[in-house]
Amino acid sequence: MKRLAFEGFYAWSVFSDARQMDFNGHVWVREGGNVLIDPVPMSGADFAQLTGLGGAALIVITNRDHERDAAPFKAKLGAEIVCHEADAALLEHAPDRTVGHNEEIVPGLRTVHLEHGKSPGEMALYWQELGVMLVGDIVSGAPVGKLSLLPDEKLDDPAKAAQELRQLFFHHWDALLVGDGHSLLSGAKEALYACLEARTDFYFNRINFDEVEWHDGRSHGKYGADEKQIGDLIGARHIGHDFVRLQPGKHLCPLHWHLRQEELFIVWEGSATMVTPRGEWVVRRGDFIAFPVGPTGAHKFYNHSDEPVVLLAMGANEDSEVCYYGDSNKVGVYGRHRFGLFRAKDAVGYFEGEDV
Repeated sequence: MKRLAFEGFYAWSVFSDARQMDFNGHVWVREGGNVLIDPVPMSGADFAQLTGLGGAALIVITNRDHERDAAPFKAKLGAEIVCHEADAALLEHAPDRTVGHNEEIVPGLRTVHLEHGKSPGEMALYWQELGVMLVGDIVSGAPVGKLSLLPDEKLDDPAKAAQELRQLFFHHWDALLVGDGHSLLSGAKEALYACLEARTDFYFNRINFDEVEWHDGRSHGKYGADEKQIGDLIGARHIGHDFVRLQPGKHLCPLHWHLRQEELFIVWEGSATMVTPRGEWVVRRGDFIAFPVGPTGAHKFYNHSDEPVVLLAMGANEDSEVCYYGDSNKVGVYGRHRFGLFRAKDAVGYFEGEDV
């Protein structure tokens, strides 16, 4: 097996003459039992390596056509087979467990249901902490270095299948592991954008407000908002577009300012109170509000009214950012997949803790 760039990940392959590409199986080595994904036949040397890594406790099948060698691996390793509930009756061997959309299979691994894929229970797999997505059949890594969708003739509704891949962009990832072809360990989101933008049966870079569901944002006490994350769904590379909806009495984020990201807020519906170091201001539908970088742009909102208020927030997409929270004297350091918050009063000298 080949060890991948992500901690605990391995892959092995068999070549398909018919498809002229590799068919891949993957192993995720983890405490609590390793996970096999869409396992293809394995050589004796690879199987010895797998048993040396602890075998497997689970076998995840991403779609009905990737059952592959799941049954022989189950017999040899005593592993349980897991698939999406919509594919359970379509497998040759009954699964031991089924899962639904956005369900945690084991800690750190969640599902993304793609019901318009090759089978009704096709699903992608997502590792949030690693920024890794895995797809089984609907997307393949071909030609090498690019991504392609399953041929239209293999899908009941190719346009719906392609549009449904927007669900992947609700998540933060840059690596895409594939069941067929060559995986992309970086730049995969851009490659999928290019694949979808090449289609002529729908215009990928357009979506209607009503086509996106509200999702619960971060909530804690008086803070909390529903969100519609638009930018990633339409391939916006450099500018983020998010709608937020505040219920009466709710606040959006503590008072803060950005070091790198200039923001623009547009009041889409209703009226809210904007809080800044320069005072409090009532803003209403149709208002455009700029928040420059630095302390001048410090802000927060709360809904003082009896009706929901909807704001459109726009800002530059940054791989890293620093925010300062004035009311609590905290500093937030944000990266692509991780962030940390620190109390500014705990600041230390440049040589603190160094061997001087």
